[in-house]
Formats: sequence, C-alpha cells, structure tokens
Amino acid sequence: MEAFKNTTGRGIKDRVVIGMDLNDEFAQISYASPGMEPKTLVIDADEDSMRIPAVLARLYGENVWLSGAEARVRAEANEAFLIDHLVSKALGGGRVEVETSDYDPCDLLALFIKKCLGRLTPVAAVEKAALIVISVEDPDERMIEVLTQAIKTLRIRQEKVFFLSHAESAFHYILHQPRELWSHDVCVFDMKERGTGLWSFHQNIRTSPAVMMAEEKSYPDLKPVKFYGKPGESGKKNKLDTEFYNILYTNIEDRMVSSVYLLGDGFAGDWLKDSLKYICRGRRAFTGNNLFSKGACYSGMEKLEESGLEKGIVFLGKDKIRANLGMKVMREGRESYMALLDAGRNWYDCSKECDLISDYVNPINIIVTPIDGKGVREEQVYLPGAPVRPARATRIHFEIRMLSVNRVQVVVRDMGFGEFYAPSGMVWESEFRI
Repeated sequence: MEAFKNTTGRGIKDRVVIGMDLNDEFAQISYASPGMEPKTLVIDADEDSMRIPAVLARLYGENVWLSGAEARVRAEANEAFLIDHLVSKALGGGRVEVETSDYDPCDLLALFIKKCLGRLTPVAAVEKAALIVISVEDPDERMIEVLTQAIKTLRIRQEKVFFLSHAESAFHYILHQPRELWSHDVCVFDMKERGTGLWSFHQNIRTSPAVMMAEEKSYPDLKPVKFYGKPGESGKKNKLDTEFYNILYTNIEDRMVSSVYLLGDGFAGDWLKDSLKYICRGRRAFTGNNLFSKGACYSGMEKLEESGLEKGIVFLGKDKIRANLGMKVMREGRESYMALLDAGRNWYDCSKECDLISDYVNPINIIVTPIDGKGVREEQVYLPGAPVRPARATRIHFEIRMLSVNRVQVVVRDMGFGEFYAPSGMVWESEFRI
C-alpha cells in the first residue's frame, strides 16, 4: 500500500494557488505554483497532521478566538466556549449563541476560513494568492450561497475564488497521476464519522473530447472504528474487513479498475487484510488524506496555466450545465452568434455581463443548445413597459447567471443612451429552466 506524498517547502513563486478541503470535521490546505507539485500544509510536525479540526472557541470573558486543535484543548480545559459543526451551522442559518452574544454562523465560518488561510503565512503570502479553490462534498445552491457570503465577509475578490465538488477535485488529482493509474476505472473511498462515500470514475473514450464521469454511492454504516490493542478486538477487525470486502466486491468485481484510493484515518491500522489483498489483485491501492485539497490545487493551476495533462478529457459531473446558451447579435452589419454560458462548466461558475445596443425587439431570445445538440430551442425574455425610443438608441446592461444546475436568471437594466436619453431605472428579471 502506497501513501500520498506529503512535503512542505519554502520559496514558492508569487503566483500561488491555494486548495482547501472543507467539511464539518476538518479543513486541509494545499498550495502550489504552476509547474510545481502541490504541497500540503503540515499543522503538527510531531504528529505529521495535515488536518485542521473544524472548530472555533472563544475564551471565556474575552473576545479572543481560537481555531483547530488549540480551540479544542482550551475548551476541554474549560477555558473557552467551543463551536463545532461550523459548515452545518452556516447551512442551517439562525444564530449561534456564545455566552451572552449571538453570532451569524456564516461569519463564524468565514472566521475559521480566515484562520486556516492565515496558517500559510510562513510559506506563502495569502494576499498574493492568484487563486483560492475551495472543495466541498456537495456544492449545492445553499452551500454556494454560504461560501459566497463567507468570501464576501473576508473581502477576498470573488474572481480569485472558485468552488469545487469533492468528485471534481478527485478528477483533477487522478489526471495528474501516471497514466497507468487511470487507464481504466478509478475508485475513491472516503471514510468519515458519518459513513463512507464512494466515487467510481469511468471514462468514455468514444466521444471527442473524452468524458470522465463519477458515480456516487454512500455507505452510512461503514464508519471508522477505534482499536485499542486489547484482547478480543480481532472479531471487530474481521467484521469491519468483511463488511468492506463485500462493498469492494460489489463495486469492482466485474469492472476493469486501475487504482483504488482509500481516504480517511479509518483505513489506517491492520484491519485491512482480505480487503487489501482483493484490491491489489492487478490494481494499485493508495491511502492518504490530502487528495481533495491537492486536487483543488491542480484545478487552480490548470486555470492559470494549462499543463496539457488534462487535454482531451473533461469531467461531466452533476454540477455541470448540460446546454450552451447564447443569442444572436449584429456585428459589423452581420448577424452572428454570441456565446453566453458554455455547457460542461460548473453551474456556480457560470455568469456573464455585457452592455448591448438594443432596438428593444421584444422579447430577447436566448438560444438553448443541449450538449448532445438535440432539441435546440429559444427562451424568450420579455421587457414589459420598455421605453419607446428610436431603433438602436437604447443601451442595456445584460446579466445572465446560473442559479442551480438547471435554473437560469436573466437581469436586464435600461441604461438610456448617453446625453440623448436618460436611464429610466427600469429593471427586468426573469428565470427559466434548461
């Protein structure tokens, strides 16, 4: 069994990319510059720990906040008030009561993220970061709303921050490994306190570009078990080994699988006997904890400077929009197609703004072209009550963005036309589904 590389270093370039894995249990940070391998921040050199417990604590009677392991230690010593499950609390909304004060849980999550990024100061200046990529298990509408609010609270420029699912982080990590490790299917198991998740990656090489997809499964009963070296624990180990063996057999017996990744401390120890033997029959097995943060780093580096390692293959996950959106415009007297949003991108990264000279042809037609090219249609955006002006004497500000993987929002603002026509202040908002 092989372990993920784990090194730290200094002297990286200013164009640093930061990858953060964030969940209810812990955060983890990797960093790199184009052309360099990502390095994962070691939090405790004595324990070789790369995970920051996702908790905050405020010292009793003082406005002093701590994070991570230090927060837990001070809380256990009855010196501070502990706040855990920061992501869940932010998603749930409401307020968090700490002694006699109430706090917005999104602000608390932002504070935790700030303290995590601050740990990079000895090796990389966060303010000089070119990109920050935050990887979460499921970036649904509410998660994106919470993360966006946290980033605004931290006053980090939104264009420097990207969000990514764990599945897509794993995709980027996989493609930056030797080709023989992903020549066939790849399985990634992630064991946490609330159960084990599985991503099964499969390639379709008959398309151009080739497509990699991930099937997701959940095994809530397969959880980490603590072994204390006491007599009689062999039965517990055998039971866990058998349970995992059965899951492995169900998922990979009839498939060509090149490699299997086992994430989480639950896979440590000597209980993986029959399971490990089964995995290693013609496959490679890896254990570790930093795949998602490194994958986020690789994603950010590809945005800055394409390496060529991901050329010719795209990831088609559940967060990718399945249609191209565009509109017909006049350019230099000729009608042409203007692309607005591209299929295959994550919905939360899809938005476009532009100014157009309009003759107020009502409605505005948005062309929706599904990714398979079938069922092309036009969605109509009406502008009721639009000011009556001569043709091509109105400037409009046009905004389009995805609200979810299949919900589109369009906002049109009347900007008038220079000194000839003052803006009316009218704004039209509409939504449609793709």
